[in-house]
Amino acid sequence: MARVWDQPEMSTDRTVDAHIKNLRKKLKAVRPDLDPIETFRGVGYALKAEQCGSV
Repeated sequence: MARVWDQPEMSTDRTVDAHIKNLRKKLKAVRPDLDPIETFRGVGYALKAEQCGSV
């Protein structure tokens, strides 16, 4: 969090989750058949390599 936000103390763990949710919604509007974001519980998120070039 410290690397991403200027004031990390103003953010919560759920802040990243909310941003990912919004990204997924926007991507789904463009390509409803793809979900290029992979969730790693307790670790974070990553782009699925096989779908990155398709979005």
